[in-house]
Amino acid sequence: MIFKFTNKQKMKKQLLLRLCALITMFYVSITAFAAFGENNLAPIAAPRLFVAKGATDAKGTFSCVNYGSNSVTSYRYKTTMNGKVVEEKDVKLAEPIKAGDYGQIQVKVPALNQMGDYQLVCEITLVNGKPNTTTFSSSTLDITMVTKVPTCRVVFEDYTGAWCPNCPRATAIMEQMSKKYPNDFIGIAIHVSDWMGISGYSAEGAEANRYPTVWASRKDKVSGYTGEDYYQGTKARGALMDIDVKAQWDASGKAIKVQSTTTFRTNLPNANYALAYVVIEDDMHNPSWYQANNLNGRNDLLLINEELGPFVKGGLNIYGLKFNHVARAFIGINKGVQGSLPNKVVADQAIKHEATFNGIGRSWTAQNKNNLRVVVMVIDNTTHNIANAARCQITPYGTTAISAANATAERVEVARFNLNGQRLSAPEKGINIVKYSDGTVEKVRVRQ
Repeated sequence: MIFKFTNKQKMKKQLLLRLCALITMFYVSITAFAAFGENNLAPIAAPRLFVAKGATDAKGTFSCVNYGSNSVTSYRYKTTMNGKVVEEKDVKLAEPIKAGDYGQIQVKVPALNQMGDYQLVCEITLVNGKPNTTTFSSSTLDITMVTKVPTCRVVFEDYTGAWCPNCPRATAIMEQMSKKYPNDFIGIAIHVSDWMGISGYSAEGAEANRYPTVWASRKDKVSGYTGEDYYQGTKARGALMDIDVKAQWDASGKAIKVQSTTTFRTNLPNANYALAYVVIEDDMHNPSWYQANNLNGRNDLLLINEELGPFVKGGLNIYGLKFNHVARAFIGINKGVQGSLPNKVVADQAIKHEATFNGIGRSWTAQNKNNLRVVVMVIDNTTHNIANAARCQITPYGTTAISAANATAERVEVARFNLNGQRLSAPEKGINIVKYSDGTVEKVRVRQ
């Protein structure tokens, strides 16, 4: 005999099966959580740590999550490397870690003298004086020994548009981060279909599928109203190389000559990196330009990010804004310039690369050449992330250095004088003396 179910009976059967599945899942979840017991603390390693050769004060970081039902007031941990005990220590907490909350452990990293990768294992053995019975009682921190710990800079790429009412959120994030971290934060605003629009700017694995879309070094999409967590997370991942950049106008004033210097701090026999370059401009404005805005009246946001002020206090269309970090031109923006960095790199060996931005004044025109900057980015073509970056001003043609042999990419002009020692408000034809934020001074010949 063959039974046929009506549609109503089929629906009842499906609902019954779903209910049984939910009950089973709930039971399994409760049982699994209960298995953690009362006193349980699980360590979770931070991203890879870069340690300088021979460093005796290096520290590794582990988060520790309380999966137990009791608050954690004390614990004991042991760290090992290559099976040898590095440290064993009892920790008494001034502030308990409540159930479901987390704390942080800083552990000693032994001095390392040979370049390469290492692993430091941290195991929490006792919690509140009793055995730690969590399944996740240990975690492994990856460590790379480098000759020198590189300066890691964070790039935020903001895909935006003046027509986009949601984009002020991202604009405020870029402004807040650039003011809070002027040396190690680099912003690039990619305008689409507006007065500052640029075409063809795209990055593999870090596309913009809506506006705004902000990528932190092409690894994480930035949400919320500040970029703090994303900035700190990228900084914590560190970098394998230092990167510096210099730029200068050519004699015609229609091209920018760029030279970057990349110095890896460890040997890499199979590197997969390339360089990309961007020209950005600050303080772009026009009386007829406006920014669409949907944050008008959101006073609660001012407690989160003060840079939202112009938008919270503005209208639906805000005129008179000055747009910063605006991408004007780029080279190799997707995967970098092929062959710009070698496949085999040697620690501390400087790798120089040159690039030229041509057609300025023809393909695009700067509102103010003094507000232009050049950004260089090291693209990791294995992960498609930005591994590191640097930024510099563009010096006039014929610049000669007085004491700038060790000038850094992040310096900015703080004062300008003529040969009589009089301070100048703008570049003046002839020899100018320029003082930068890092204390260096340059003699600059201005040809106008």
